[in-house]
Amino acid sequence: MKNVISIYSVVLLIIVGSVYAEDKPTSPKYAIKAGKILTMAPADKSGTDTIVINHGIILVSNGKIEALGPQSNIRIPKEYKVIDASDRWVTPGIVEAHTHIGTEGGFNDMVTPINPELQIAECVNPEDITIEKAVTGGVTTIHTMPGSGTNLAGFSVIIKLDSSNPEKMILRELGAMKIAQAFNPERRGGDLGLTRMGMSWSLRQILKQAKQYTDAWQAYEQGRRKEKPQYRPELEKMRKVFNGKIPTINHTYSPWGVMQTMRMFNDENKLDVIATHTAYGGFLVGAEAAKRDGVSINIGPRVVEFSQPNYDGRFHGMAAEYSKAGVKNLSINTDAVGWGSWIAPQEELSFQASMSAHLGLDDREALKAITINSARALEIDDRIGSLEVGKDADIVIKKGSLLDHTTPVDLVLINGKIVFQRKGVSLVVKDKAAPSGKG
Repeated sequence: MKNVISIYSVVLLIIVGSVYAEDKPTSPKYAIKAGKILTMAPADKSGTDTIVINHGIILVSNGKIEALGPQSNIRIPKEYKVIDASDRWVTPGIVEAHTHIGTEGGFNDMVTPINPELQIAECVNPEDITIEKAVTGGVTTIHTMPGSGTNLAGFSVIIKLDSSNPEKMILRELGAMKIAQAFNPERRGGDLGLTRMGMSWSLRQILKQAKQYTDAWQAYEQGRRKEKPQYRPELEKMRKVFNGKIPTINHTYSPWGVMQTMRMFNDENKLDVIATHTAYGGFLVGAEAAKRDGVSINIGPRVVEFSQPNYDGRFHGMAAEYSKAGVKNLSINTDAVGWGSWIAPQEELSFQASMSAHLGLDDREALKAITINSARALEIDDRIGSLEVGKDADIVIKKGSLLDHTTPVDLVLINGKIVFQRKGVSLVVKDKAAPSGKG
């Protein structure tokens, strides 16, 4: 009897397993035939001597880039659907390093100026219409964060913009520690932080506590300390910052603010820091930013200065000025807060880069500023920001380059899945095309 039951159980498991296997959705496999592939990868990683591959193919499977290169080097397997973009550019998905979209009720918690225990990942709203709009502009990953009403607003989140599977949207739950220095957080209530002296004192105090807390835990975990440190939940997230797991992003303005950000966070505490906004003459200390490997500059939504701070009656492209000063870790943002806002809409991040190029920034640097440089600043360039084998298949297809704002985006893939295709445009070839390239 026991043997009969055992045989019955095995058969049942096989049947259930077979049904489950049939019901489980399989990841689509695509072969993208491109007129031009803009890899944004270093030339030696792109398979050619340039970051642009003419008449190339990208193979996509299991959400990743399986292969890419000239058509003569790659054969399209039988089971792959062809996306025929032979007359189009194929580029990496755009990466936004500073935005506030896609959250519900997670902007400014104004009770206290220092809030290291908060995280905006609690507020991700996959049904936010700004996510849908962003994808139409080729934006595939965003770093969305609390506002700048307090000096330490909490922790941001990095999300992919495929809202069809909300559980898999979050790429990194703690994106960065959000700091604000100057202007917005100068507390009108009259409590500590009303002045920049007060802001600096408050931030240094919490940084000192977090560093001591992190050092104590490191000593305990490495056996250099016998007594277990007292658990402090409000400082736990800051341990990731001091352990080098995530960067700090600092809302700041003017040469004073940019220098204060670099001194306090990079020089004094050895933290990787993204100085964001940086308008009103911040580029005047661009040469100092260029000296520090752990400092990234992220400009926007303002990308142009008129006269100030030089008072010369001229327009100055902020990105171009930082680039002239030697800054390589340069990215561009929209600071979008919602659909229809007066601040730059999320879907127009490419336009921010295009305007920066119009105002003097090299085209290639402008493209980097919304792809690989943004990913590098956020320390996620191992997964996104360029088209390379093994990276996430976040891909944009359009007839013009990312800087050509006169042509719309035709198709967007996130993690190898088509999440947007412009109405009236059909690029996916259902019937298998003849094999191309080597046999």
